[in-house]
Amino acid sequence: MAQLSDQQIEAQIDAAIARSAEIDAVEPRANRVIFDDGKIIIYFNNGATFSFLIESVEAIAALPAETLATVELTPSGKGLRWDEPDIDLSIQGLLLGIFGSNVWMQQIAAKGGQSTSEKKRAASRANGKKGGRPRKVSSK
Repeated sequence: MAQLSDQQIEAQIDAAIARSAEIDAVEPRANRVIFDDGKIIIYFNNGATFSFLIESVEAIAALPAETLATVELTPSGKGLRWDEPDIDLSIQGLLLGIFGSNVWMQQIAAKGGQSTSEKKRAASRANGKKGGRPRKVSSK
């Protein structure tokens, strides 16, 4: 295998930096992250923001505020990082709503189904006036 000259290496580095700048121009990337009032807020280079409650993410739900405040972006801008206690989260996964294991996600869904509000009660009453929930049809 032939060795590259210093000049060739520099040219490859310059080309990679130029490609990275082109990608950054069209691909949204996180450029800032903060912990504030029980949630993580991610700011993107296209002006968009994404936030989530700490309690909804399995890996960080039990961390103290002092630790949560040390959140950093990975160098690529595609992940969140806490050095202590060595936790990395994918921003893409969070955007897709993946906040933990299947069991964790089922627990979150169950909590959502248990919530009550006046709108939910009114919808339930209206549904009851229509005869209630449709019966399941068995396919034998």
